[in-house]
Amino acid sequence: MQKLSEIVAKAKSLGKRVRIAVALAEDTNTIGAIRRAAEESFAYPILIGDKKRITQLLNEYPISSGTYEIIDIPDADKATREAVRLVKAGEAEVLMKGLVGTDKFLREVLSKERGLLPPKAVMSYTCALELPGYSKLLLISDTAVLPYPDLEQKIAMVQYSVKMAHALGISNPKVALISATEKVGSGMPNTIDYAQICKMAERGQIKGCTIDGPLDVFLACDPAAGEIKQVESPIAGRADILIFPNLETANAFYKGLMLFAGGELAGLIQGTIKPVVVMSRSESENSKYYCIALSCLMAEDI
Repeated sequence: MQKLSEIVAKAKSLGKRVRIAVALAEDTNTIGAIRRAAEESFAYPILIGDKKRITQLLNEYPISSGTYEIIDIPDADKATREAVRLVKAGEAEVLMKGLVGTDKFLREVLSKERGLLPPKAVMSYTCALELPGYSKLLLISDTAVLPYPDLEQKIAMVQYSVKMAHALGISNPKVALISATEKVGSGMPNTIDYAQICKMAERGQIKGCTIDGPLDVFLACDPAAGEIKQVESPIAGRADILIFPNLETANAFYKGLMLFAGGELAGLIQGTIKPVVVMSRSESENSKYYCIALSCLMAEDI
């Protein structure tokens, strides 16, 4: 895939409306995005929050009758709890954050009694970027959840990202393990983890992808860099997935591309029993719309 619009097209091709429980669906961008998905017949929104406020927003962003429902729960904590309950009970297939704060939202997702994360599972985040300067969608992880992932968490990041790539129709994604250097050494401990991950892939413990690292971003994404630096890699400058050593580098990387390179993204929480859409309350309608489309694809794959 080259564009996020192709994710939308694939979501439409499923021929079904995926039920999406939206916690505190009271902001303009969320309503605008979910309305587009409903009107294009790949989502069935369950809008939870203050019914009066939601109805006011729907007057600005009309949705055809019979293609959505509203559950009147004005309290943010209770609205979030109900949204999570619906997903856990199988009454909805995707959970989405609306106007509720991220801390409150994730607290409910992570609740041992009521939440959506299985015991001992790793929660992570993968997003797909559309970039004017790259020939295809680029998946990156982890931009939002794991501050300093250990080896086990890095393996989970790889596996989740590969699963997302498969859902996008990439049968054998090229995974680049990103560092500041292509050399393994104790001065950069993440490169030791990368060497172990590559050995695991070589022995068939990580499947469904081609993986190499450590690599810098040039070696991962620029076909000319390998020849210039005289580094041979199966990635060959055509990575589908970039795995970063920590949240700070991944977050700065994607935000820089969004701000300075005109990037657009779609992303999801990974590791939960059903897809979870967590976007900033200030995120654009467009980004939320693409996240909804991606969540519908992943709901089919879980």
